[in-house]
Amino acid sequence: MLFGALLATAVHDRQTAAANVAEQSAPLSADAAEIYRSLADADATAAAGFLRGIEESHADRVTYEANIRTASRLLAKAAARTGDSFAAQRQITILNRELPGYTGLVESARSANRENKPVGNSYLRYASEQMRSTMLPAAEDMYHAETRRMAAIRADAAEPPWAAYGAGLLVLAVIGFCSYRLYLATNRLLNLGLVAAAGAVLVSLVWLTAGHAMARSSLADSDTHGSASVQLLTQSRIAGLKARGNENMALVARGEGAAYSREFDYWAGAMDDKDKGQRLMQRSEQQAEDKAGQVLVADAWTELKDWKKLHDQARKQDDLGDYDAALARTIGGKADGKTVKDTTERRFAAMDRKLAAAVEHEQQQFQEQAENGRSALTGLPVGGAVLCLLGVAGTVLGVGKRLAEYR
Repeated sequence: MLFGALLATAVHDRQTAAANVAEQSAPLSADAAEIYRSLADADATAAAGFLRGIEESHADRVTYEANIRTASRLLAKAAARTGDSFAAQRQITILNRELPGYTGLVESARSANRENKPVGNSYLRYASEQMRSTMLPAAEDMYHAETRRMAAIRADAAEPPWAAYGAGLLVLAVIGFCSYRLYLATNRLLNLGLVAAAGAVLVSLVWLTAGHAMARSSLADSDTHGSASVQLLTQSRIAGLKARGNENMALVARGEGAAYSREFDYWAGAMDDKDKGQRLMQRSEQQAEDKAGQVLVADAWTELKDWKKLHDQARKQDDLGDYDAALARTIGGKADGKTVKDTTERRFAAMDRKLAAAVEHEQQQFQEQAENGRSALTGLPVGGAVLCLLGVAGTVLGVGKRLAEYR
């Protein structure tokens, strides 16, 4: 009975851990990444709208407000689901405190910009600095905290059920000892009841071992070709958003954007620069589980390279004093009497869409593998309990029959 209880407990604990990976920790990690994306995109969009001046497009406004609403909604959702994740709760508190101040500064910048007041530039730069120095680091820390928690839960689910194994072997040893004593007393080599009991325990152990091995394999695959791939793709999106925000702010700064340009080079280089050794896009492509995921990442990589080429053109124009041409190359508009259609904004948006599709694809792969990890143990608690009861019954009947012969 002890073996049955330990077996049921071990399976229940691992099923619960596998379910937590698929249903709680992974969604929280994804939500944390989406909070970061929404905030970073809101900052980049606010800068793009500011650069358009009084001609700020309705699309910019809608996108900015949608990002703020998404971040607010996901923060409320995460606050209700983080449970005992104190690291995540701390970052949520920071974000909830800072978000109203940030949006207020952006509105002040917009209002001043519509009235052609230079102070609008200062408001926006201050808002962007608040976003970069406090809010985005908090969102990133929250994402990493949830990612670490997911890894810890996955490790718990993959831990071998040593207690159940030990109890099963102990039961087999006891059955073997009883069989030997009965043999000495009765000179009968086999006791069918004890043989049946040993068989039931062995079947339970084999079932437990096979189910755990399948669950562990599926959870490992969900990490290697699921969450690990999603994390690399998410890092690529984060790097892209940081680069895009710095690209816009370099133009907002009007001659004082050298620091923003260096930041662009750093984050764009982290995605695709053979000299840095990181090459997030290349690693993401290699990590993708199937051809569909690899194609999406390859397409995003192509858009990244085109974006960097256009960015270099815009920077060169800005360095030569042709701000209007650099602005048109970045967000669209006219330069030298011609409408510029192929912009860095367009290329970045295309790259981000491809990365978002790749993230969604890899998350589906992760969910499938995580669900396989949980289902591999389905039926084992009930089946193990039945086998243990059969083992107890076999032991009682087998030993009882022999003892009855001496009454």
